[in-house]
Amino acid sequence: MSIEQLLLILVAIVLVALIFYVSSALVASEWSADGPFVLRLLLVSVIAVLVIPFVRDITNEVEIGELGLLFAFVILIFVIRFMLVDELPVSDDWLASIVIALLGVVMIFAVQELADRFFDTRMLSLF
Repeated sequence: MSIEQLLLILVAIVLVALIFYVSSALVASEWSADGPFVLRLLLVSVIAVLVIPFVRDITNEVEIGELGLLFAFVILIFVIRFMLVDELPVSDDWLASIVIALLGVVMIFAVQELADRFFDTRMLSLF
């Protein structure tokens, strides 16, 4: 792995952490973040950037097609539920985790499309 690839992965982790911060702040209507919440955001981002594409690739190897993306999304919902939503003041934990995951994935694909069009690069190529 070259330095450029490592730097791109670090930028992707920070960008995904910012995206999940915005989506969780929109759901909880609370824009403050303390130390433990930031660490949880970074851990969820590492899982989203590194582990979930790995799971998706494994499911593609066993030839179940697009079901791998659905499986990765369900994993993301569970990770968000048990790592992020515990810190948020929401009434329904599962609904909040589904909405945060959905908003996060939509924003990640939007950032990917913008990076593709304006910079001709796959910024979040793991997604």
